[in-house]
Amino acid sequence: MLKRKIIIVFVTMFSFSLVSYMLIAAFGRRGNVYGEEKKIVTSFYPVYLITENLLEGVEGVRVLNLTENHTGCLHDYQLTTKDMLLLETANLLVINGGGMELFVEQAVKKLAGLVIIDSCEGMELLAGESHDHHHGSSNAQSAVSTGQEGEEIAGEVVENGHVWMDMERYCEQIHTIAAGLCRALPEDKEQIEANEFAYLEKVVALSSEYEDLKESLSEVPVITFHDAFVYLCDPLNMEVVHTLDLDADSALSAGEIALIEDEIFLHGVRYLLADPENGEIAGQIAAESGCEVLYLDPLTSGREELNAYLSGMQANFDQLKQISR
Repeated sequence: MLKRKIIIVFVTMFSFSLVSYMLIAAFGRRGNVYGEEKKIVTSFYPVYLITENLLEGVEGVRVLNLTENHTGCLHDYQLTTKDMLLLETANLLVINGGGMELFVEQAVKKLAGLVIIDSCEGMELLAGESHDHHHGSSNAQSAVSTGQEGEEIAGEVVENGHVWMDMERYCEQIHTIAAGLCRALPEDKEQIEANEFAYLEKVVALSSEYEDLKESLSEVPVITFHDAFVYLCDPLNMEVVHTLDLDADSALSAGEIALIEDEIFLHGVRYLLADPENGEIAGQIAAESGCEVLYLDPLTSGREELNAYLSGMQANFDQLKQISR
């Protein structure tokens, strides 16, 4: 009888120990996975796509996009309490740079020690429009460099940070971000560099497909309704005679519309390049001037797919193919 009780007690203790071990093992592994997970935060969509491509297959790393639901003018973006909480727990912040994320300055002041990768560091930038939505003219051929004097409006140095729309500059962004990630994640350097090579190969291949566009579009005069499109036109040697940095809430006065129409007739402009968000203004001017509106994607938001940038740029190039002499 005693022997039987001892066996029962032994079996019970063994079963309890086994169950306890399984629970500890299961929850212990979950704790390790989530406890050691590195959080990489990106400022907005274009650099989010790059970072996701570079970290594909890298374990223990999570990429989060700070402005994932924001589709308006990023220059006016204000950090929320939720954003600050996210940044406080981030291991790294990847930004576009080029003056796109003025809100990052707030984060740097409040979060000492936050490591930032600036994808535009050392890159030559084109001059841009003032971000108070004052509308003036701009030439795609005028360029400034990061940290140097640019176009000055009311004492403000203005740079155009929409560099991802130029595929050569986009490749520079990929390389800069990859180098920063390798420094931050040295144990994953081999995987990151392999991903960099693979992604660059795709971007260069797509760019090569449309090399013939430069010959057909060179010196074609256009007016752009988004600063991003200046970078699309620049490598194709298109003549941007006037550009406006508009968003969905922007409006033009009768005088400003008249000025644009004067530019159209003066330079023989037949095509207006617009974002669907501000297409109403472009459509109005086109109706009055006889121009055609081509709707392009500035790629400031979109699907969270690894090839989303490539698909977007391919669609933009296909739109530009409609331009005839």
